[in-house]
Amino acid sequence: MRLATHPGLSAATGAMLMLPFLAANAIVGHRIEPFFSLIRPGPQTSAREYVLLAVVLLCLPAGAFVALRPMLGRGPDGRRRIYFVNGLLAAFLIVVFLTISIALGSEIYRCDVLQIPNCD
Repeated sequence: MRLATHPGLSAATGAMLMLPFLAANAIVGHRIEPFFSLIRPGPQTSAREYVLLAVVLLCLPAGAFVALRPMLGRGPDGRRRIYFVNGLLAAFLIVVFLTISIALGSEIYRCDVLQIPNCD
């Protein structure tokens, strides 16, 4: 597999898996039409928006795995290689994933499950 043997390509592909989250965030944050109406057809957050959020958030740990892929196997000489940029990128993607997941999870719980008034 090419990603397992090319750390630069692996890091670039892993970093590109952050783009779906950034794009979805920009669409919802700036209410870019017609995409915003597809994501949130009514005035409240829909189930479609939660599914999209889960999918784009799961792209972050997938990007971390892709970035780490060259370090998981052994090279042609039988030794493991450590690629600093790939490891740093993977750590960054995991930290971003955990931070956003915890923050959004607590907000969704407070606003949609507990239905606290004036939430946001």
